[in-house]
Parts: sequence; structure tokens; C-alpha cells
Amino acid sequence: MKKLSFLLLLISLVSIYIFSAMHSLYQVHKSIYYDNKQLSKDYVEWEEVRTNIKNYINVSLADKIAEDEDFKKAGELGFLVAGLAGKFAEHAVDTYINPEGLSFLIKNSSRRSKIPEPSLGTLFAGISLMKFDSFGSFHVDFESNDEKIPIHFRRIGFRWKVEKIEFSDELINKLIHN
Repeated sequence: MKKLSFLLLLISLVSIYIFSAMHSLYQVHKSIYYDNKQLSKDYVEWEEVRTNIKNYINVSLADKIAEDEDFKKAGELGFLVAGLAGKFAEHAVDTYINPEGLSFLIKNSSRRSKIPEPSLGTLFAGISLMKFDSFGSFHVDFESNDEKIPIHFRRIGFRWKVEKIEFSDELINKLIHN
């Protein structure tokens, strides 16, 4: 009887753990589909996401400067221009990477009609997208224009929140050049 009770307890804990991750992914999906700013505030660590994106941009800019002969020839002026470009990028990230900026991007996206409506089916389909990295984190790969963008979640109690979005070097370079 003790073995059965222990087994049922273990199954219950694993189910709660997995369902809490599925529920948080579902809430992020709902926040995007219904353009719900409060849900995105509840399930996205916006400060961490902004910092992450700034770091990707700054590293890409530094790599670009190190490789670009024109910047090397410009000397200190080239570093000044690069610094200003970095500050402009940080300002743009601060301006647009927040619930209101996400809402703006969603409203103006041509791909909005391709987002499936949240339902019980999408809730349970979320498990097939989730890849657990550790006990306290998982990621899903969002595919856009044949490119995978990993979105990382971190567990905080029973809730999981988006903490990081990984961008490929190609995507960052496109953003920098445009």
C-alpha cells in the first residue's frame, strides 16, 4: 500500500510539474493571440528579455566592428559611431520590447492570421513543443521564415516565465543592417 501511495504521489507531482509548464506556455500563447498585455506582464520577465536582446545586439555590433575595415580605419571615431549605434539599439529595445511594443508588433504583423486560436487542443499540443533543459527551465522553438527562435522559460514557483529569446547571428545582422 505504501508503494502504491508513493507511486501515486510521484505521478501527481510529475503531472503538476508538467501541467504548470504547459499552462504557462498556453498563457503566453493567449497573451499573443488576444493581445493581452496583462498576461504578457504576468508570464514574461520583460527586463531579462530586454537585457538578453541588448546583449545579443552589442555582441553582434562588436563582432561587426572588429571585422569591418572601415571602422578600423576610422579609429576612435569608428568606436564613437559604434557606441552611438549601440545606444540607439538599446533605446529601440527599451522602447519596443515590452507589453505595449509586443502589442504594436502583433497588430502590424502580416502573420497574425497564422497564429492558431488558443484552445484545449493547443494547450495539450504545447507538450510536444517543450524541450526541458533542466528541472527549472525549458524552451520552445518558434519557427519564423524557416528560422528557429528558441524561447526559454524559467520556473518561478509553480509558474514559468519567458526569460530569454535567442536570435541567430543572421537575424541580428538583418536587424542591424535595416
